[in-house]
Amino acid sequence: MGIDRKLARIALPVLLATASQSLAVAGRSGPAGSTATSHRSASSATAKPAEATHGAKSPVTISFTSSMRHGNLVVMLDGVPVFNEEFQKPLLIISQTTTWDPVQVSAGKHKLTAKVYGTKDRTFVSDVYKLDVSGDKGFELRFRIENEKVTVEKVS
Repeated sequence: MGIDRKLARIALPVLLATASQSLAVAGRSGPAGSTATSHRSASSATAKPAEATHGAKSPVTISFTSSMRHGNLVVMLDGVPVFNEEFQKPLLIISQTTTWDPVQVSAGKHKLTAKVYGTKDRTFVSDVYKLDVSGDKGFELRFRIENEKVTVEKVS
């Protein structure tokens, strides 16, 4: 009986934290064992490469899935930072997807790079990705860390 009470004291806060996190994300969930949150982006910069179509822009939604507790995601187009946002996840959640409001990106061909700055001076860098943006249709870029690198997936 004493072991059951000790187990309840440990398990109950974990279950409550998980339940409240699930309610807070209001049904936006990713893979099993993960949660999703949405943040308004403080970034307002827009990439303007030389070969872009003047005036045409597309909304690009940025999301980041990670098991990191806290960090910062920086996205650059053609060497210009267009996104720089902090992310964090609750201690008891295994993995979390954070989605920010879309940033407006000029139509045209871009070179995309990303960096994730974590705690304890850990930095993860992506390869250079070629990104073709049309002025009439938005899309999502999904970032994650795999094999010590930032990877990017374009989702229509």
